[in-house]
This record gives sequence, C-alpha cells and structure tokens, in this order.
Amino acid sequence: MKRLLTLTLCAAMSLSCFMTSCTDKPDEPATSDTTDGETTQSVTEAEESETAYGTADDTTEEATTEEVAGPAEPAVTIWPVKAMTFNNKNIQSVSIHASEDICEQYAARELQKYLEKMSIAVKEDGDFPITLQIDPALGDDSYRIETGSSIEDGMAITGGNGRGVIYGVYGFLEKKAGVRFYTPDLETCSAASIRLNGESVMTYEPTFEFRHTNWYTANDAVWSQKNGMNCDILLSDENKYTAEMGGTQTIVGWVHTFSWITGHGSEGQPCLNDPQVLANAIGTVRYMLEQDPTLTVISVSQNDNEDYCKCEKCAAIDEIEGSPSGNIIRFVNAIAADIAEDFPNAVLETLAYRYSIKAPAVTKPLPNVCVRLAPVFSCNVHAYNDPDCPINAEFAQSVAEWSKMCERLYVWDYSTNFSYFIPTFENLYTIRENMRFFAEHNVKGMFSQGNDQSPSAEFGELRAYLLLKLMQNPLMSKDEYYDHMDEFLKAYYGEGWRYIRAYIDLTSGQPSINCRGCYDAPLKAADRARYVAMEETVDQWWDKAEAMAGDRAEYVKRSRLQWRYIKLMLAPDEEEAKAFIADIAAAGIHWKEWRYTSAIGEGSNLSKAPDKWIYD
Repeated sequence: MKRLLTLTLCAAMSLSCFMTSCTDKPDEPATSDTTDGETTQSVTEAEESETAYGTADDTTEEATTEEVAGPAEPAVTIWPVKAMTFNNKNIQSVSIHASEDICEQYAARELQKYLEKMSIAVKEDGDFPITLQIDPALGDDSYRIETGSSIEDGMAITGGNGRGVIYGVYGFLEKKAGVRFYTPDLETCSAASIRLNGESVMTYEPTFEFRHTNWYTANDAVWSQKNGMNCDILLSDENKYTAEMGGTQTIVGWVHTFSWITGHGSEGQPCLNDPQVLANAIGTVRYMLEQDPTLTVISVSQNDNEDYCKCEKCAAIDEIEGSPSGNIIRFVNAIAADIAEDFPNAVLETLAYRYSIKAPAVTKPLPNVCVRLAPVFSCNVHAYNDPDCPINAEFAQSVAEWSKMCERLYVWDYSTNFSYFIPTFENLYTIRENMRFFAEHNVKGMFSQGNDQSPSAEFGELRAYLLLKLMQNPLMSKDEYYDHMDEFLKAYYGEGWRYIRAYIDLTSGQPSINCRGCYDAPLKAADRARYVAMEETVDQWWDKAEAMAGDRAEYVKRSRLQWRYIKLMLAPDEEEAKAFIADIAAAGIHWKEWRYTSAIGEGSNLSKAPDKWIYD
C-alpha cells in the first residue's frame, strides 16, 4: 500500500501534536518520481503509519513577503515526438474514420489534433485505421476501445452516445498516450511510446450518470468535458456543451423550486398537504413537459430555509415518518404518479437537505423520483463514514437508509469553505473516501459545489481535477489517487512540488482533532500550537517551492496565500495584513461566497486576525 508522502517531525518537544509520536527529520521531504506517466515512490520512512508529517531540510532563508500577481502565462508545452506501435511493430501513419454524425466529427478532430501534437502522421490512407462510432447498446457516456488482430484491422473507439465517443477519444489519449488535462491552460504528455496490442479491449462505464462540479477551472466547458464532466447547467451561456460536444445532462430548475412550482413564494415552505399547492405543482410540471416532452429531470425541491409547515396534517405525517422528508416524498410521489403514464421518461428530483436529510420510515420514492442528498451540516475534514466522527455518523446512517429505498440517488456535496475561500480547507484526502462511500451506496449522480467565483488562493485547481477524476472512477485506490495528485502537483507547481505535497500532508493528511464544516472558521480542526511550532518549517517549504518553480512561480505564490492567511490567524500583523490584502486584490481573488470583490470593508481592524475583518 502506498503511503502518504511520509515526512518526519522536528517540532518542539512538549507540544501537543497531530500525531502521537515524533521522529528525527530527513534531509529532504519525501519524494515521488514520475516517469512516462507512471509514479514510483521513494520515501524516507520513519513510521509504518500511513500519515506522518515533518520538515524539509533547514537550509533555506526565512520566508519573505512578496507581491502576488495573477496567474502566470502558461509555459509553451513542448509535445514529445512519439512512436506508435502495434504488437511491437511501428505504425507509420494513422487514418481516422467517422460518420457524418457531428459528435463523431468532433471526436475525430480532437483525436487528430492531439496525435499531430505528438508528431504522429494522420493521413486519409494511413496504414493504421482508427474508427470512431456510436453504439447505443453500450449505454450513455460509456465507451469501448478495441484493437483488431493486425495493423490493417486498426482500432475502433465506440461510444454509447455522442459524449461517449468523445470520452473514448480522451480516454485513449490519457490511458494510452500519456496526455493529461490538468487545467484549461495546462496540458502535458509523457514521452513514452503509444504501445498497442492486437485483440485488446478497454471498456468504461460510468458509475455516476450525472457528474458536475462548479470549481473555477470547471467553468471551462472544453476542459471539464475532457475530464469527464457531463453537465453545464452552471456554466455561462457563452460556455456551454454544444451539440457537437454531445450536449448536456441537466436538471430543469436546478434546485429550491417549491417557490415557483407551487406558487407559494420564497418565504418558508408551502404546506405539502394543501390540495391547491399540489394542484399548482402538477399543473406547472405538466405545462413544462407539454412544452418540451424531451425533458428528463425536473427539480421539485424545498426552498433554502428551515421553515417547513407544522400544521396538524403535516405534523402528523412527520410523526409517522420520523422525518419531515416523509411529507416531501409523499408530495413529490403524487406529482410523479400523475405524470408517469403520459411522460414515462421524466424524473422528478427532490432534495434531502437540512431538516429533511433523514430518510422517511414508511414512504419510499417512486421509480420516477430522484432524491438528492445535500450534507450541508456535515464535517468535511473527516470521512462521511468515519465511525469516530460524531457529526458524520448520523449522515452516514441517512445515506444507508436512502440507498435501500431509492432507485435513483444523487448527492450535492460541498468541497470548499464558503465563508473562508482563502485559508486551507483540510479535505484533500477525505474527498476520495467520500466518493467511494457514495459509490458503494448506489449513488447515481454527483455534484460537488466549490468556489466558482475566482482563481483559488488555496488548492482549487488541484481539487477540481481530483474531483472529476474521482467522479469518473469513484472506487480508485489510494495509490491511484496519490498518483493523480502527485502528477498534477509536479506539472502545476514545478520542481519544488514535493514541498507543497508536504504541506498538503500536514494539513489535509493529519488526523484532525476537531470537526470542521463548510462554513466553520480556519484552525477549528487543527492544533494551533502545532502550527506555531511548524511555522518556520512551513515557510521553508513554500520558499523552496517558489525557488524551484521556474515558470510556475506565480502559481506557487498564489497558492501560498493560504498559508499567509493562516500565519495572520496565528499572529495578526497590520503591516503584513496590508501587503496580504494588496496581493489578494492583485490576484483577483474573492474572500468568501457571494462577495464578488477582493476589497476589505471600511472599519476593518487589520491588527486583528483576518477572520475578524469586514468583507465588502
């Protein structure tokens, strides 16, 4: 089993630690060397534990405050000249064959573009034919890559739908050609040859039928599709999945639709036992479907507040069901039953959120009802199925109960801290465990809500990439996950990436002593004294990462802002605060959800910690 990049400790002897023991420091942080897309680990290990943390060597100068500009212009990627072989025989050129279908044509253009980047000749009469085709029998978004018995037989990339054949091309480029799509402006390719064997088959069938995140980099439709996302509902009108990209999975209304579907308005929740409320909802849903019978998923979901009806009828059902979700499911079931015969392909999606997170004891959702779980009050630094986390234990039980009764279960998860976008959010290891937990409980759709407002001062770009990788393969092993992480860090941050990985291990990898949710303050989950003891060491890590970053230095500086925020939490300093605020503004970074500015409000006392400042 691959361990986290294991680092030994050099902190003060008498402090409370994240771990139960401390050891001597190594000369350098643990490393992982990547060759041709495959990662092998070379680690100085002092413990058998999967998590141990420590220091880089102490030869760097003290950290200094530097101006942080916006993201650096990406370096021009020099694509390697690659050989392509079939059964160890060189392929001199390829030909690409597709029908007139616009998705097949798009896939063909993408395949040709990347092969030519690698200096692989694409000709009309190429000696290795690659056929792109659609076969609905494979299922939506699935693909199959199959080689024949000879070079002349070539290879076929077959998709279950238009998106499937496009995903098949990107899957081939990633798995066979070593291409990586890290961010919209950072793609890399290994130097290894493309080696194909005769009569081989590679298949992919998505675990999640719905895959979406709104992290800032995922606002780019082309990049997000390259990484398997299939919904563009939150993307701008100018940046949608076009018809030639296979279109999109979507949900009409998206969320919190009781207000207009029932005619109730936005205050509180409607009474779900009022016959007129039900009639209004049925009428609205039927009208939408009559206008567009191709609609597949319509949101009929609670408003975003806790003010649910407690009239005599509603309260009696709540008592029977053991949860207010019972009233919701009965209400949505009634609409679903009404439309089922006339619109057999339509599904109604509703929320299990806030007061309705617990599953009902009696009523089960009908087959044409989808329930979306939204654990907004859960702990994000412990796994949802961590038996030692008291906050998550109740949610894990709810997931288990819903999964037994619901044929179509979706999740709306939270992967940022909405009150504090900038300081480190310590969830980079729990998101893998959570995604596996959901897949193991029959979840069919996944949305991970993040910071979509501005570039990240933390690890937003890394998190977006890893989340989409997990949505494609939620059952991936720890080894696979760490490989994805290390490859990204090396490409994005440059040669000093190991020091940034050390910081991730220190923050996300440590067994948090407290819980922290998606609105909780910085340092709530951490041992403050431990951070104080590690401050000089962590400064050295970031110094070395910057010094070794080359043309990725601006990315390192921007991600270092998270540590500068934490240092101001540990020891407020007015002059450093002014410099920090200026650097945040220069980078165009936002402080928190719904604050679309980098400014600090008038009246802020900069001699206090940044969580006490006023944000415009």
